[in-house]
Amino acid sequence: MINLNNIDVKFTSKNKTVTAVDNVSLTIEKGDIYGIVGYSGAGKSTLVRVINLLQVPTKGSVVVDGTDLLALKDHDLRIARKNIGMIFQHFNLMSSRTIFDNVAFPLKGSGLSKQAVKEKVEDLLDLVGILDKKDNYPAQLSGGQKQRVAIARALANDPKILLCDEATSALDPKTTLAVLELLKSINEKLGITIVIITHEMQVVKEICNQVAVMESGKIIEKGQVVDIFQNPKNPLTVDFIRTATHIEQAEKNIVKHTDKPIYELKFVGDRTTEEPIIINLYREFGVVAGILYGNIEFVQNTSIGSLLVTLDHVEDFEAIQRYLNAMDAQIKIVKEGNEK
Repeated sequence: MINLNNIDVKFTSKNKTVTAVDNVSLTIEKGDIYGIVGYSGAGKSTLVRVINLLQVPTKGSVVVDGTDLLALKDHDLRIARKNIGMIFQHFNLMSSRTIFDNVAFPLKGSGLSKQAVKEKVEDLLDLVGILDKKDNYPAQLSGGQKQRVAIARALANDPKILLCDEATSALDPKTTLAVLELLKSINEKLGITIVIITHEMQVVKEICNQVAVMESGKIIEKGQVVDIFQNPKNPLTVDFIRTATHIEQAEKNIVKHTDKPIYELKFVGDRTTEEPIIINLYREFGVVAGILYGNIEFVQNTSIGSLLVTLDHVEDFEAIQRYLNAMDAQIKIVKEGNEK
């Protein structure tokens, strides 16, 4: 569906060249909800703008739905862009127009009759759950409602792809979840491929099936979200996931209150989460565990659990690791003890 091949984006000013995107290749399949995550300055927003050529790459190819966008003339590129909708962090609604008129605006010149435009706009507003606000103005809406209008407007030309550039960053957590649920529903109902740019792995966890992690213009890790959450390879990815699962915050608080070694126990899938792992460790190894923190997340309908524990009477840690690995679980020490 989307193939970015060896993309470079460089900006030059006053004899200084900055590389915003550095030799990135990415394939996004039809129907994916693909997350691109990274901190500010990682190059993710620049990369997503390459997909519809709002940002022309310095090098590389951009193939969308089988079409090489860089080979198109201006007229043909404008037509191709209609297949790619886009929503932004700050909504970009026209304050002097009603909600209905904001959504209808992309349909100017479409050739649709006035009645057909009315029906389409009302259908879109109904889809995003805000039809009752069609005669209101943006200033009368909440942030979440504004983003719903922006989504409806982005769908006006029946795009095959929806690009979301930090689309939930200006929203509170509850509203963020509601908007993400809406995007997931649109993906399922309309089959639209969605690309989400975010600096929050929590957003990726809630909605995406694939993820790429960016740092300094490069993709440092990518794959299925479940696989990345279960077994991240890059230290930055580990940081993102520990923040999203609240393990990092729990660890900081717990470390202050115990001198014992602290272990992190991770497990995935129904088989492991339903096993009495702590009891089994005692039965198999005589290890006594103290649970300091526990959490289970659901990623793509797969349960992923984390425990912070203390372990007493550990005689063969490597044997414990092998035993847990055989159960699709992992254990590692996150803090050495300083018991007196």
